[in-house]
Amino acid sequence: MMVWIEDGKGEITRGQADSVTAEGLLVRLAEPPSFGREDEVAVRICFDRGAPTVAATACVAWLRAGEGVVECGLRWTESAEQRAALDAWLAHAA
Repeated sequence: MMVWIEDGKGEITRGQADSVTAEGLLVRLAEPPSFGREDEVAVRICFDRGAPTVAATACVAWLRAGEGVVECGLRWTESAEQRAALDAWLAHAA
């Protein structure tokens, strides 16, 4: 799944989601991020090619770099009501 992460300055970092859960997501980033640990970010996820993206907000829980790969863990910061589209996809994928 393609993911776009926007920091508070409007800079966007692209990545691939390795896992998406009700608590958050794990993303392999295409480049070093402009955001840091504990930053609030806006996230857009494309679950299926050609489908509309799903928007959410999250907090950066951790960042890890190694062997030419940067990964990050994000925790959702929205209420369950605000995550309705995400929760619907998770229920369908289960």
